[in-house]
Amino acid sequence: MPYGAPPPNDANPYAGGNPYGQPAPPPPPMNYGYPPAAPAPDPSAYGYGYPGGAVPQGPVCRFCGGFPAVEATVRGHQGIIVIMRFLKLRGPFCRVCGDATVRDMSAKTLVQGWWSYLGAPMTIITLLLNLGPHNKLKQLPPPAPGTHGPQLDPGVPLSKRPHVFMLLLPVGWIITVIALIATGAFVPKNDPYVPHPIVMPTVSVPPMPSFSLPPVPTPTFSLPPDTSGKPQAPVPAPASIDSAKVGDCLRNENGTGATYDPTPRITMLPCTDQRAQYKVLWKYLATSDEKVCEAQPKSDSNYVRTNTGMPALSYVLCLQSIHT
Repeated sequence: MPYGAPPPNDANPYAGGNPYGQPAPPPPPMNYGYPPAAPAPDPSAYGYGYPGGAVPQGPVCRFCGGFPAVEATVRGHQGIIVIMRFLKLRGPFCRVCGDATVRDMSAKTLVQGWWSYLGAPMTIITLLLNLGPHNKLKQLPPPAPGTHGPQLDPGVPLSKRPHVFMLLLPVGWIITVIALIATGAFVPKNDPYVPHPIVMPTVSVPPMPSFSLPPVPTPTFSLPPDTSGKPQAPVPAPASIDSAKVGDCLRNENGTGATYDPTPRITMLPCTDQRAQYKVLWKYLATSDEKVCEAQPKSDSNYVRTNTGMPALSYVLCLQSIHT
């Protein structure tokens, strides 16, 4: 070979490794004045017991997203006189948010639940139902730090809140009922039967009151003299004249011929009867003043009926002579 034999393997500058030496180690990360980052927390350090720090795939809290959480339903009740309102809030809840929910809804139930016709039993039942979720939540450990968002504030326990004094309402009702039963207000008295003689009441009937009608004066009658000389018809009762009305015809059965007759005997006849002497032109009621007939120009006679006891029954007949 004009260029000579190839160099042996040991003469290869790259056969023995990197001719430039070992690479330099990477520079340390720059913190820019901040302290070095803390190592990630080990979940087993908080009592969760998950091997290798693995995050469980179970439910998380509906409010803060923390774990562990448990499925539960917290209930509430409101009484509104004639209607009732049943409330419930489903989980899952972590221990902190669950305690806050149970305390808040139970406190509101203690204040708002009594005021309906079934409010007392429904309030007590609702509080008893909330004991189940409360016992579940007590068995959970607190959520791991850094694994949840903002949490609800549980506040003080329900036993230290003023709402718990509302439990005195049913206690007061029970004490009142016991007191009424003890005093016999709700228990009928079993008195021994003691027969009593039967006494019939005496009834006295008062005497019937006496009633006397006022005297009815005799009517007066003013008419021209009767010179017909015709035979007189049977005399009817004087009271028949009370039914006389305008257009009826009358006759005085006395036949005295006087212009004024204090005791006339008047009978009613058909106007076609030749014995009829007078025709009724007008009838004035509730009066005994014969001057009212002056308003009737054709009237030449009148008949006055006076009732002193009942003036409303008095009347005046304004008459006109016919067949004379």
